[in-house]
Amino acid sequence: MVLFIFAQAISSIAQTIDPTNNYCVNPQGAAEGGFTLDKTRICPGDRIRVTAFKSGLTSISYIADYKGNGIPTGDLQLQGIFTYNTPGTYTILQKGTLNGTLAVKCQTITVLPQDPVQFTAKSCTGRQVTVQVNAATLGQYDTYILNWGDGTLPVEMSRAQLEANPQHTYANGAANTQIITIDGIYGSLNIPLCSSSSQQAVALASEISQPLIQALNAVDNGTITLQYQVGAASPVQLYQKVNGTYVSTGQRTVGPATFTVKADARQVQCFKVVSQDVCGSTTIESSEVCSLVLDAKATNKKNTLTWQPYAGVGADTLFKQYQLTKNDAPLGTALTNRSAATSTDSSVTCGTQYCYRIVATLSGKATQTIVTSAPSCVTGINGTVPDKIGDIVVSVDSNHPSLTANLPTTGVPANYTLVVSRADGASGTFTPLTTLVGKNTYTDNAVNASDKSYCYKVEYQGGCGLGLPASNPVCSIHLTSSSIRSMDWNGESPFAPGSPASYAIELVDSLTRTEKNVGITTHYDRSPTEVVYVYRVVARSGNYTSYSNYHIFEREDRFTVPTAFTPNGDKVNDEFLPKGLYAETFLMNIYSRWGEVLYSTNDKTRGWDGLINGLPASVGQYMYRIEVVDISNQKIIRTGALELIR
Repeated sequence: MVLFIFAQAISSIAQTIDPTNNYCVNPQGAAEGGFTLDKTRICPGDRIRVTAFKSGLTSISYIADYKGNGIPTGDLQLQGIFTYNTPGTYTILQKGTLNGTLAVKCQTITVLPQDPVQFTAKSCTGRQVTVQVNAATLGQYDTYILNWGDGTLPVEMSRAQLEANPQHTYANGAANTQIITIDGIYGSLNIPLCSSSSQQAVALASEISQPLIQALNAVDNGTITLQYQVGAASPVQLYQKVNGTYVSTGQRTVGPATFTVKADARQVQCFKVVSQDVCGSTTIESSEVCSLVLDAKATNKKNTLTWQPYAGVGADTLFKQYQLTKNDAPLGTALTNRSAATSTDSSVTCGTQYCYRIVATLSGKATQTIVTSAPSCVTGINGTVPDKIGDIVVSVDSNHPSLTANLPTTGVPANYTLVVSRADGASGTFTPLTTLVGKNTYTDNAVNASDKSYCYKVEYQGGCGLGLPASNPVCSIHLTSSSIRSMDWNGESPFAPGSPASYAIELVDSLTRTEKNVGITTHYDRSPTEVVYVYRVVARSGNYTSYSNYHIFEREDRFTVPTAFTPNGDKVNDEFLPKGLYAETFLMNIYSRWGEVLYSTNDKTRGWDGLINGLPASVGQYMYRIEVVDISNQKIIRTGALELIR
């Protein structure tokens, strides 16, 4: 609020006043008046005294807060004494008459703000205090006085010095709580215009204490939490050992808290908590604390637990005991030997899940540290398993490998399964193929045994997860030939365990199957006199037999057909019949020239005797059609003309 001291109204000046003009900026031909101010900067509530000095200047009046809108007569005051209560910049306009002409003069004053300086005081170790000011609150003060409150002389400072975060160390005998004052002064310390003052109490800090890790808990295989103790106002950082060197994890907080770290809890991880005073001038580390890693494995009728002994710095001195837990309940008694690394749990039930942890207790200086591993869970096994799987045989049946696994006579539950794996040859990679439930035979219809040898393994799995290692491989016998005279087959055994005691070559014609024993060789040379064209290998081992694929030697003519015959009863060429015939099925039809069927037979031992309905057929030409399916399941059709001669 501006206080004006009004006097009687002055006479008007015979000059037009522009109500929109700022006469401080544009006098519009008005003469220049003149006055002085006793001060140009004041504090709120202070007075300004105006003194006119221009010779010949008459009819003088003033506007204490001129806004530039002409010269409003209602705001004019005759006496120039003004009081300003609100900080800011004000313009004083003088109006008068000089030689009968309007005269004006303007000057500005500043009413100074007295906002207090805002600051914080941080107490550091060693009874040291740092002042941090809010630069936005320093205002327009000419100087600042910082009083530390302990009887030492106040310090006059510039803005730059105050913004540099001044520090002060209190004597040991000084009170533990101090009042710090900052005064902002206009003018000088000796001749101040006015000032503001702000205060803050600060408790002097003692020496920082060593942080203590109270608990390291591996929540799961990827998460670790660390709970620690430290002074209430102490900033702390978490460090982790990486390749033997501690590096910051980037996690920071103030006071006691819990850190959560994403880390591989399946490996030993080591940590430290590093505490600082609030000024960052002193640091102190906690003792190293490392995680524990527990591995549980289920075997029949017991679970085996193993771990790496606790290995943090000073482990021999700090270690107190291990305690194993089972589903979060203590398992057995505590182990006081730090080097202990294994234990067993024999109280298991088939199909029940058990989760184990190991908890180590370390004796710290002021408190204990508890280290807990991540849980390791297994499903209990408790049952009977046979000593070994029985004999296995693979044989070729209808051109597909067929497998038979003979199971043990004892220890086989009703719900057993067999997992069959296959590889393309003995050196191939075995891949699970099928699972047989309660069955011990399998035919691999997905492959052709004539292409190559296929090898199989069988893995027995009983109830409650019990099983046996995969069997030795068994391989189908693959018979091949590189010439018209020789045959070879692979030597991998079709029996497990064991090998073939002997091989034989089976010769197949239309009427008989005969074998030739070839010992343990895997090669056979055909005799030049052999007219058989279908072969396979037979392997034997004890009571077991395994067959290979069939191999068929191709022939240009599987049978020959005569072009004429003489049914005259002389027993020479009296029948029309194909020669060299090796057929499983046979059909022959004789036709007249006009396509009429005169004779038909499916007996490959009987030909046409030249009779039609019991009467001799006429001499001349007839047609035939012969359809044969041989032992290799190949169909052959032969047609042509024949001559009947008498």
